[in-house]
Amino acid sequence: MRIVRGLADLVLAAFVVAEIGGLGGFGARAHADPTPDPKIQRADQLFAEAKALLSSNLLEACKKFKESLQENPAAIGTLLNVALCDEKLGHVASAVREFSDVRTQGKEQGLPEHVRAAEEHLRALEPTIPHLTIRLTEQLPETKILLDDTLLVGDALINHPVDPGELVIVVSAPTRLPYRAKVTIGVAEHKDVVIPALAKSVTIRASRGRIGQITTIIGGAAIGTGLGLGLYARHLYNKQFDDGRCQHIPNMGDFCQASGQSQTERARTFGNIGTVVGVVGVLAAGVGAYLWVRAPGDTSDKKLIVMPEVSPDGLGIVAAGRF
Repeated sequence: MRIVRGLADLVLAAFVVAEIGGLGGFGARAHADPTPDPKIQRADQLFAEAKALLSSNLLEACKKFKESLQENPAAIGTLLNVALCDEKLGHVASAVREFSDVRTQGKEQGLPEHVRAAEEHLRALEPTIPHLTIRLTEQLPETKILLDDTLLVGDALINHPVDPGELVIVVSAPTRLPYRAKVTIGVAEHKDVVIPALAKSVTIRASRGRIGQITTIIGGAAIGTGLGLGLYARHLYNKQFDDGRCQHIPNMGDFCQASGQSQTERARTFGNIGTVVGVVGVLAAGVGAYLWVRAPGDTSDKKLIVMPEVSPDGLGIVAAGRF
């Protein structure tokens, strides 16, 4: 099978050469596709930018190596750089996964030097991997367990390899409220986390008019919160100009000192959050007002269940019921 490789395999980065002696000349057996692939070209560009940043900005260089690998996953040279980046940054479990991939690809592509380099790093790193075990107090159907942005199932709950540092665990199940916990784990540490029984979801029983009233009140509170955040953001932004940290130059725009710049950015963040909260409040108040005004005259109970919705993309709340 023909594998298209880009600059990352034709010329290994100086970062790799510095970490693993003697690899700079390998990759010459790879041949570029005569018809350039835009993704390969983009990968090569990112790889070159990463090399240029290695001596001045390791974090940004590593970010570009990873972006290059996304564009050209077949580039074993880029994968080796990504593994070395994670090793230097202390992301032990990630580095081990990547060096293991380098070893596998190196064997498949007949690159013994890459295999040997990966195995050397794996021998040094594997004893330092932290492992996390998650134990559930209550076994519920359709339970979801998120570790940061990774969905864990089955055997992955026992001795799961993780990077050192702070981890976030979110556990959810239908009709139950989600449980969220932060865990800090060190190099080579084995830690158990026990998840308590999940609390039941909130159930509201009321007439449709009553539900409309509650929703309208919640929406009104959100609107007020949004306005408050917006006013505070405006005050914080204007204060930077009043205190001389920022100034407006006609026809040129606004210029700020470092402290003023950070505060104006903070003000913009508050303003954006206030806008989102306010819009959500308007929508909620509108729905609530509609339910309230349009409610029939009967006094029969209606049921509204608030349930969690958890996925690798985020955590949310879903309301379901009959009106």
